[in-house]
Amino acid sequence: MKKFLRLFLNFLLVVVIVGNVIYFSFANSIREDVIRESIKKELLTGFIYEDDGRKTEIFNTIVRLTHLSEEDVIKLMEHETANDIITNFVDSIYDYNLTGDVSYKYTREELIRIVDDNFDKVLSEIGYNYSASDKVEAINYVRDNSDYILDTIYATDIGGYTK
Repeated sequence: MKKFLRLFLNFLLVVVIVGNVIYFSFANSIREDVIRESIKKELLTGFIYEDDGRKTEIFNTIVRLTHLSEEDVIKLMEHETANDIITNFVDSIYDYNLTGDVSYKYTREELIRIVDDNFDKVLSEIGYNYSASDKVEAINYVRDNSDYILDTIYATDIGGYTK
């Protein structure tokens, strides 16, 4: 009986030590900031590239609507402010496509406000040089073409999610 108790305690001690090592390994390697960065990287990669390496329709739509080079659009999408805005639009497209509820769509006024409020911040984040007249021209373009821009955004194929 004494030998069995000793073997059982040794086994239990080994299980506790191994479990403790595994727990601390996971606890130290899976931190919130590491998880957030990984999700952000994967999400960004999913916005730019398809699984087969082709550019996504989201990326191509941004290139068409902004008239920026592909390199500038990649820089744009790699920065937090623009990535947050793009993510919100993609979420809106998903919600609209899944439900058909137009309340999920951005309005003309919301689009203009988003561009006007974020133009300077986003372009300064990517180091894009522009003049005051470029900004006025871009905002006027959005005002004059907001219906076309929104129609293009909501016609974008983001993976076949439909109701």
